[in-house]
Amino acid sequence: MKKNLKFLFICFVFLISFNVFSDGMVFAKKVPLEELPETVESDMRNGTMGYLSNQQCFVSTYRSFYKNSGLDHVNIYATCIDTYPNRKIEWDNPKIPKGTEKKTIHIMGKNTSQRMLDEMKKGKNAFLIKKLYYYKSSDKNYKKGEYYYFD
Repeated sequence: MKKNLKFLFICFVFLISFNVFSDGMVFAKKVPLEELPETVESDMRNGTMGYLSNQQCFVSTYRSFYKNSGLDHVNIYATCIDTYPNRKIEWDNPKIPKGTEKKTIHIMGKNTSQRMLDEMKKGKNAFLIKKLYYYKSSDKNYKKGEYYYFD
């Protein structure tokens, strides 16, 4: 009887301590947080950013960012190539030139982010992006290889 009570007491202490420490830094899973420049959307609209047009992007991976209990934006890490209106788009067997830059693309806007996230969860890994915005190298928000998409 004493052994059973001792065993139950040890289990009880273990469960309590596990619950206390699980909220600590050892076991807690942190939600990624990324701060983007506050003026991104207005910079896209007023023309202070440059853009690449008609990009066919092949996603290698993606990451979701949440803010205030909702989807804030999605980052996709992709290789993009130029497409032209008069040329057929190769979705199944694209010809990607050697040394093509891998881009970090911030998908802005709750609806656009959610739509693209849903499509990627269903297995879609290639997108046609009409305008892929970037900060010019003279801008204070410039980061090499970082692009923005807002639909």
